[in-house]
Amino acid sequence: MRLDKDSFGIWSIIAKRAFKATFKRPTTTEASKAIYDTLAERELALYVHIPFCSGTCMFCPYVRFLVSKYEREKLVQKYVDALLDEIKAYHQIAAKLNLKIVDIHAGGGSPSLVNGKLWKTILNYLTQTFNAEPKIAIEANPEDLKDEAHVFDLIDSGVCEVSLGVQSFNSKTLKSLGRRHSPEDSLRAIRNLRSGGCEYINIDMMYLVPGQSLHEWTDDLEFASEQDVDEITCYPTLITPYCIGYTHLKRDRLDQPNNRNFKSMVYACDDLLTSKGFKPIEIYGYSRKQGWKYVTVNYEMEGPLLGLGCGAMGFTGGYEYQNTCSVPEYIQSSINGELPIAGARWISLTERSIRYTTCRIFICRRLNKSEFKRKFGRDLNELVGSTGFGKMLRILKLLGYIKEDNNTLELSRKGLFTAHRICWAFVLNVPCRLSEEYLKTPWPSKVTIP
Repeated sequence: MRLDKDSFGIWSIIAKRAFKATFKRPTTTEASKAIYDTLAERELALYVHIPFCSGTCMFCPYVRFLVSKYEREKLVQKYVDALLDEIKAYHQIAAKLNLKIVDIHAGGGSPSLVNGKLWKTILNYLTQTFNAEPKIAIEANPEDLKDEAHVFDLIDSGVCEVSLGVQSFNSKTLKSLGRRHSPEDSLRAIRNLRSGGCEYINIDMMYLVPGQSLHEWTDDLEFASEQDVDEITCYPTLITPYCIGYTHLKRDRLDQPNNRNFKSMVYACDDLLTSKGFKPIEIYGYSRKQGWKYVTVNYEMEGPLLGLGCGAMGFTGGYEYQNTCSVPEYIQSSINGELPIAGARWISLTERSIRYTTCRIFICRRLNKSEFKRKFGRDLNELVGSTGFGKMLRILKLLGYIKEDNNTLELSRKGLFTAHRICWAFVLNVPCRLSEEYLKTPWPSKVTIP
């Protein structure tokens, strides 16, 4: 088995048809006006992409830029300067809109490579420009948090939530993933975060790793559930053409567990973590803390989200954009006084409502119809019901994958595996395809996906 964009049968086909889109490169003036005109909601989130990595993992599907320890300091400083210019540009665009930033999170790459002084500089500038609270959630690699002083420095700078890329506590599985840290590094990182006063800790775990058995996965989850963490998120090992492992899998040097194991691993995760006191909050996320989860996908799917940095994606609600995936070109665009947007497109109200519905049912497990009407000004059936997506929802209800009452649509246990197939078919065929195309050239005039 190879879990790529074509592996989900009918759901791969639906993703390719339903989310087909063309991105065109706008001028800075065009993009600025579109962003201003479509930021209808006053509350929004910021995403900061830090593409730098000290090594490349076997199946990494993200925009990343390999940088040595010796060149890191100088290049990261240039990059942060460009980030500050981008923040300033968005502040100038939206100064009259009275926006409130309710969440700031950073991914990569490896945000944990950036030192506390630079994070403080970024957060202070966001406080000055957008009146944001100087707190940030970041993704981190365990090997970056072995040094207690570095962890304390990050938390002192405003890092209050960390999503730690543990991936596995099994040495063999870590080797299959091409990870550079050990299980001991992960345990030390968790201890350092706790002793440093980190408010919330999430750990990422991975399954469907080549060579991984169901028993190894459940043992991994059992051990993870015993750690002092607030949330555990569990992701399948997705295969994109631009990751290192793709060639090995294509040449049959590696093989992922089969589809039956995929389903067994999904339900084992749900059963084991809920039995350990973790509440399911997403199809892949389980939290011990009521009212909290490490948020990323909701903003990306639903908006409004301003994406900052090389490779970042933003979504205002009516306008979606992709920044250039080249670090040198991203920095140069700052020097030129231009937004680093390499491609963008307009999004209709109907498409946004479908994205919202998809996220709420098939990722967050539950959609509240009253909240939908407050957000879109129209009933779910009125806006979505007559579309092909609405017809699909009716079929899934008949099959028992979705339960409905007067005010909610809720994913059933029977529908959990189908939700995973829908979710990952979308991820591989839309955002991953977009990254794949924009990694080929910094400024294409047009990109059509899938």
